[in-house]
Amino acid sequence: MSLTPHSKDSTIRIHDAADFNLDHTLGSAQSFRWRSHDGWYYGVIEGRLLKIRQTSQMLCIASSADEDPDSLKSSLLHYLDLKRNLPAILREVDADACIHEAIRNFWGMRVLNQELWECLASYIISQNNNVPRIKGIIQTLSARFGDRVILDDYVDYSFPSPESLAEAGIDALLECGTGYRAPYLWEVSASIVADTFNLRNLGEMSYPLAKQELMRLQGIGEKVADCICLFSLGHLEALPVDVWIKRIIEHVYFGRKASIREIREFGESYFGEYIGYAQQYLFHYARTFGLEKMTRIPQR
Repeated sequence: MSLTPHSKDSTIRIHDAADFNLDHTLGSAQSFRWRSHDGWYYGVIEGRLLKIRQTSQMLCIASSADEDPDSLKSSLLHYLDLKRNLPAILREVDADACIHEAIRNFWGMRVLNQELWECLASYIISQNNNVPRIKGIIQTLSARFGDRVILDDYVDYSFPSPESLAEAGIDALLECGTGYRAPYLWEVSASIVADTFNLRNLGEMSYPLAKQELMRLQGIGEKVADCICLFSLGHLEALPVDVWIKRIIEHVYFGRKASIREIREFGESYFGEYIGYAQQYLFHYARTFGLEKMTRIPQR
């Protein structure tokens, strides 16, 4: 992969973005900050507003921040998971006709590596919520407690820091539509500010330890902890079992209702160490085409 800054408009180009599809990746409900506008995706990552578009195997990127092109490239290669061998991962999980169809339809979709604090807070907000509403709450919080960022004529806001949300208080968070999640969001913000919960340590932990540490926090159960482990900490063995995944596994593989434990044990043994990628392809297929369109693979 190579990077070239554009001399006229400061756009950076990343060539040879092979086995990657920007639309599938940013449109698969992993992150809640990206919006399509005038042929570009605009989103805020780590405080700066980016715009990205893909032409064949080339990515064009511009940033609101005055940053070194190599630093921006490194950040995006990590964020978009472009350093992994996607074909090898998908070969490992291509276990049947159902997931094969999902892979065929959404080839190039990658699991994002999101900034830890924003990912953690976003998935607290996501509980018992739908994607449009999650996006709306996050946008409201960012506009009220984040910093304004501008790129071209597009205006957005950085995600608020733990300090900003802790200082705001529960009532102010409730005013942003967070509902019963407001105390959880405030408590984790306050814990980070007080250094009774250390985000930096999570990145150095194994998947089981990181998940256990996250579940110590009020308002973070197994599903949310697995989302954070998968979509920020890079633990591809994580399996977030939400309503979608439960229904998919029951419909496609079991043909009956099943417990969370049954679903987790099946997924881990059936798809192996890359179950995180497998669930994302199955999830996006079901969300796009409907559960009834998925080929049933009854298990003996």
